[in-house]
Amino acid sequence: MNRKAYASILASIFLAISFLTSCGSGSATAPTIAITATSGGGQNGVVSVAFANPLVATVTSNGTGMSGVTVTFTAPPQTGASGTFAGGANTATTNASGMATSAVFTANGTAGPYTVTATVGALAPANFSLTNTAGPMIAATGGTPQTVQVNQPFAMQLQATVTQGGVGVSGVTVTFAAPAQTGASGTFAGGVNTATTNASGVATSAV
Repeated sequence: MNRKAYASILASIFLAISFLTSCGSGSATAPTIAITATSGGGQNGVVSVAFANPLVATVTSNGTGMSGVTVTFTAPPQTGASGTFAGGANTATTNASGMATSAVFTANGTAGPYTVTATVGALAPANFSLTNTAGPMIAATGGTPQTVQVNQPFAMQLQATVTQGGVGVSGVTVTFAAPAQTGASGTFAGGVNTATTNASGVATSAV
């Protein structure tokens, strides 16, 4: 084989390698996969009560929902404000739209803000900001203490105030219960022992 033919063969081999390399480098780039918090974040819930809405996270590949992906929802330790998932089930599988919906989530007994995360493998987590708020409180705010002669009406009606977070709660039905009539006790006029709180959260008993 002469030198010219040999050089021609080498050139052909080089072009073939270059073509194959360029084909490989031109292949599609790896898809961008992400998980985002779709709904359920930003909720306030009363301590020890279930939140109104579940947590929903969406997994996408280049913006398109991925189905059949297992998402893990993680609440903070129960040493502070947190919550628990019904039945202890903290995973969910994405549907055809890439959405994973958590089990019912219930606030624990500690008030305060916290974050629940939704994760898939090593992807950056989706965050849900939640807040547990103190439940309603009731306090005797009027009509106590009082003294009266037997078989006579007390001078002042009894008042109870219902608050949540220090603010009066209206429209709450309050039940006033006297002790059994076997000892010192009393009765409410007309047998009516309930009252509804007003705009300031105050419920006033019957006489």
